[in-house]
Amino acid sequence: MPADDDVYYEFTYTPIEEGVSLPESSSREKIKREAPGLGAGGFEYDDVTYEECAKHGNSGTKAHWVKNHFAFCRRGGGQIVGRSRKDNTPVGTLTYIETILGHGYQGQRSVSFDQRFDSLKTTGSLNHGDTFLVNQWRVGNKDGAILHKNQRHSGVMQLTGFRGEKGSKNEDPSIKSWKADKDEHLGFEEDEGAGTGKDKVHGFDFVPATLFIDKNSKNIVLDEPRITMRFDSASYLSYKKGSIFTDVRASITYDRKDPEVNETATHIYDAQNDPNSTYPKKPGKQIPGATTASPLHRIFYDKVKRKDNRDRAILECKKVDPDYASKGKDCDEYPFSSTREGASMPGDNFSARALNSGDNQKAGTRLGVWYGNDRIIDGDPFYVKIK
Repeated sequence: MPADDDVYYEFTYTPIEEGVSLPESSSREKIKREAPGLGAGGFEYDDVTYEECAKHGNSGTKAHWVKNHFAFCRRGGGQIVGRSRKDNTPVGTLTYIETILGHGYQGQRSVSFDQRFDSLKTTGSLNHGDTFLVNQWRVGNKDGAILHKNQRHSGVMQLTGFRGEKGSKNEDPSIKSWKADKDEHLGFEEDEGAGTGKDKVHGFDFVPATLFIDKNSKNIVLDEPRITMRFDSASYLSYKKGSIFTDVRASITYDRKDPEVNETATHIYDAQNDPNSTYPKKPGKQIPGATTASPLHRIFYDKVKRKDNRDRAILECKKVDPDYASKGKDCDEYPFSSTREGASMPGDNFSARALNSGDNQKAGTRLGVWYGNDRIIDGDPFYVKIK
């Protein structure tokens, strides 16, 4: 066994791509939605449980799975190897599986994470009583500022502290302590002053850069993939403030079998799948917004563009049937008038069709509610899925 001064450490982090079963001892309960200063605010979230995260795994080439704008999941394996400087032979190892569940919020510029270290194992010189994992989270990268309790960096402040920080719920960061209590709950809040533009948008990268320390106080930063958030204060949404995980393809769904919106759903389906059958007639017309095509982008502040979209669609409906309004119908347009890709976009890559007024208005109401529930703000991309 080499002397302690002759040992150096290597760290690798490997995302778990395929779903697995949780260990028998792992919790099956729903994850938390509260932390100091953080509350659910009455919104019904579709969260990720630990069990769901373990069964799902990560998303292909990504080191995480974003279930929706408010639910993040990541599982990965960490390995620390102590090696002899003389001949590179391993003298001790620490391995573990880390699961992180993230929670965005409606009504506040906050985010929280449930972090769990499972299957902690040590060998050789890395004894579980004198080897430590200080649960630091940093800004941007492993060399970024540490997010300490009640200290603000780049507009973000940690509310809860972390294991290994003086004054935190659990100051003991030894592997022995982690084995006894594998869970940590972290809460952060963000200052609206860090945002830009009318919606006070602020993108932020969290980096779980845990600090490993051996018995001789040698340490390395365990750098992991970043977690990207967006904070905003869009006053036109039902929840005036919020936070989301951005790495997800947001989509609204309409069903052709739904009697309330079946006409609208059929219209969008035709526009996406058989655009040459729609009006205006144009050879080779390509209409965006399907989940397999380019996205749509919401517009809110450009009221002139929204009106132009609407006027162009109505003009087309009147060409097809000048008397549609007297028949209890509305002019439905796709892409929606509230999108950058609407009917006034040059090229006539849109469809306009007179539909039952109740159907059309119900579909429009659902779109507006969905914009708010998914925090789709001015400029955001999204897709339209038709069943």
